[in-house]
Amino acid sequence: MEISDKVKKNLLDLQYNKYLQYYNTAIIILFTYFIGVFIAFITKQIDISKPGQFLSLSVISISTTVLIILFMLRFKSHQQNILGEIKNLKI
Repeated sequence: MEISDKVKKNLLDLQYNKYLQYYNTAIIILFTYFIGVFIAFITKQIDISKPGQFLSLSVISISTTVLIILFMLRFKSHQQNILGEIKNLKI
């Protein structure tokens, strides 16, 4: 049984929207993390003068940022692939 191009397009649209939600959620998580760190600095819960605390924060921040950016690039790549597949359909 062959799936029609309209059904394929609808399924690809759903997939695209799924990855768009993932992308937007990753952006929200990243900004929320940095706002939380900023608030921790303002309320003096993080002391920059302590090297151990500053190093821990730096390692966690860099790893979190890199991980989220890699996920965002992956989600964006999936979105581009889906758009390419949609363009190839004969609708």
